Amino acid sequence: MKHKARNRTRAEIRVSRRNFFRKLISLLLLLLCIAPMLGGNVQPLWVIPAAVCIAICEDFYFSMLAGVIAGLSIDIACGNVLGANAIYMVLFCTSVTLLFTQLLRPGFFHFFWLTALCTFLRAGLTYLLTAVIFRVDGREMLWQRVLLPSCLLTLAAAVIVYLLYLPCMKLLTKKFRSMDAAAIRRDW
Repeated sequence: MKHKARNRTRAEIRVSRRNFFRKLISLLLLLLCIAPMLGGNVQPLWVIPAAVCIAICEDFYFSMLAGVIAGLSIDIACGNVLGANAIYMVLFCTSVTLLFTQLLRPGFFHFFWLTALCTFLRAGLTYLLTAVIFRVDGREMLWQRVLLPSCLLTLAAAVIVYLLYLPCMKLLTKKFRSMDAAAIRRDW
């Protein structure tokens, strides 16, 4: 017994194309945020605000992918154990997606505070592992000379990332007309 191929309407095709382009642009912006981090010294972690932007606007699985990419790029840029920040970023991006799915509305205020929370929690965990548990040399100046300036630079970079990301999301997430909404809800 053969199943018929599902005939898709123009509205469904248009919505799926729009979603594909939105995800492609989001992924390209995330990958572009990796380049400035590879310079060395104290630098902003550009991928944290980019991953939070993606987690705010996208679905659960895509935000997990963004968290993995962001975490691995932080590990490479900062010289950490490969995968440690990836686990943290996946958990944080998943939490942000669930928050915005169930509780919060997308906006700059929520974005900025969640980016600050993610950045300072990551710095706190790094300090805890480096200075308190493993007692690495130079731990006395780690917070003042490396982690705190990096956090503040990341928050400044968050404004730039949000301004880059916002037009792309507004351009590609237009309100559905009634025909589009009916086509999406149609169940075959």
